[in-house]
Amino acid sequence: MEAVFKERVFITGISGFTGIYLEKYLTEKGFEVFGTTLKEPKSSNHFNCNILEEDALYAILKDIKPAYIVHLAAISFVASEAKLKIYNVNILGTTNLLEAINRLDYTPKKILIASSAAVYGNIEGELDETMCPQPVNHYGNSKLVMENMSKLYFDNQNIIITRPFNYTGAGQESHFLVPKIVSHYKKNYKEIALGNIDVYREFNDVDYVVACYTRLLTSNIKSEIINVCSGTAINIKHIISEMNRLAKYKIKVTVNPDFVRKNEIKMLKGSTKKLMASLGDLSNENTIEHTLQKMYLD
Repeated sequence: MEAVFKERVFITGISGFTGIYLEKYLTEKGFEVFGTTLKEPKSSNHFNCNILEEDALYAILKDIKPAYIVHLAAISFVASEAKLKIYNVNILGTTNLLEAINRLDYTPKKILIASSAAVYGNIEGELDETMCPQPVNHYGNSKLVMENMSKLYFDNQNIIITRPFNYTGAGQESHFLVPKIVSHYKKNYKEIALGNIDVYREFNDVDYVVACYTRLLTSNIKSEIINVCSGTAINIKHIISEMNRLAKYKIKVTVNPDFVRKNEIKMLKGSTKKLMASLGDLSNENTIEHTLQKMYLD
């Protein structure tokens, strides 16, 4: 009997929050998954590699020959003070990857590049891909420049750019809002300092995001920018209320002026119109209540 080979997927940033979930999901779907990490590799399919080193990326890609590539490696925390690192990694790292791919002797079926909804900036309401991006921080601006640079490769590579809105889950670093809140309850703290809690934002489950990424990766769509969102905006007060219920005690919330952003808008969510038109109706059974429960019990 002739051997059946699994299709290979290569993920940059495979040991990061999203990469861990995506590798597990793709493996369960029958793919053979490889990737880069800056950490000590914990798998023979993981390679210690800095995406600022094009030749190193090329050597790995040439050896693996992946059918699909997912680019997740980035500086992802908005409040990071390392401005030069943000631009180097998010822009030059992506350029290095695309240049390394151009040097291969074949064309991968799809390259998914993760951008961010941060490119939109502080625009009120439901945000769709036709809007003019207006980033308000270095992270959002670096992602917008990365998008524009990636478009230069649309003609000779099968690229799709995603703009994920806020998402969370067990294992996300505690400097992000929802993990910070959950960790305070897990440690039984009686008080928490937050910014403006009277706002509405998307807080999707990472499982929903990796399912969307996989569907987009294996679709026929290319040369497009697509929101990865649910269109559901959640009040931060609701998250606090739900955690009060789960932990069976009421935490005291104080507002730290240092955490309050200037001219912060009340409601921000993504339009799912293009995502749904591209993939059909996507089931999203991961409610915020379910997500918080998983994070609290983790």
